[in-house]
Amino acid sequence: MGFFDQLFRKRRDVYIGNENRDWRTLVPQEVSRVPEGNIGRKRAVRSQLPKVLAVFFFVGVAGLCWLAVSNSASTTPASGVLRLKTDGFLSQGFVQKVIANGALGFERDVRLIKKDLEMDNQVLDAQVRRRGDQSLDIILRERLAVAKIATTPAAGVTIVVRLVASDGQTFAGTGYPEQAIRNLPEIKDYNSTGTDDRMTIEGIEIAAPFLSTVSTNYPNLYKQWSAVSLRDCFGAQADAPGSNLRVSVRQGTQPTDRPALVEIVFSTANWKNELSLLSRINVEELLRRPGATAPAYVLKLSIQNRTSSLPVPEPRLVPAPSR
Repeated sequence: MGFFDQLFRKRRDVYIGNENRDWRTLVPQEVSRVPEGNIGRKRAVRSQLPKVLAVFFFVGVAGLCWLAVSNSASTTPASGVLRLKTDGFLSQGFVQKVIANGALGFERDVRLIKKDLEMDNQVLDAQVRRRGDQSLDIILRERLAVAKIATTPAAGVTIVVRLVASDGQTFAGTGYPEQAIRNLPEIKDYNSTGTDDRMTIEGIEIAAPFLSTVSTNYPNLYKQWSAVSLRDCFGAQADAPGSNLRVSVRQGTQPTDRPALVEIVFSTANWKNELSLLSRINVEELLRRPGATAPAYVLKLSIQNRTSSLPVPEPRLVPAPSR
């Protein structure tokens, strides 16, 4: 065989067909997108992680950009805007007035605003917080009134009513409804020093906790009381003979077909036990007994602080002195 025959002859390993025929048409292409088995599926899932992470990344960046734009829009100073919460009667107008009276007004340090609010005796505690938009969140805890007291300023004859808290402090009672003040028992026959928030009342350290306990534990009794006299209250000498709290009962709170109970006398040293005793006494039955012939009576519960050493049983009803 010649050289040219070897060079140009047809060979068996050469495909004889169309020149543009693709080799993929000769080999079956059965490619599965998700490999079979658990390992194959895990590999397929892991292969998608970069795409998922990229999506989360871009979503996070977009969220941060939105927050930045939102915060920048809300950082406009909201000077004068405040949110108030209180457990009493003080209003937002009262707080705004206190803030406005100080130097720099609303722009002051929150500690100074807190101090100014607590200067008023009605405010027991003030929490002040400034937000990022310069508005204020204020939470007040107020002294709540258990009694009232009528004072006459030296400059005139106008009677000023102040309220008394359970710790003995007096305050103006800003925001209190007129009906609520009217229903409070009045402190009478007292000695005092100072004026306004600096007023000190002799014996109030006994009378105020006494009234607070009655209003909380014996509300029905408390509603029937119109006044508490400190005429016989010796303050620091609570265990002295004759040191008493004299409580006046409201007219119109009792039946008219029996003698009236006009006064109840408690000892200043033993009033807690006497309150418990009063809750167990059937006063209605005592006033309707045949021997109760006086038009009005005083109920004496002062077991410890009696002025006489005679063995007089207590408690007892005695006719009220005529006035």
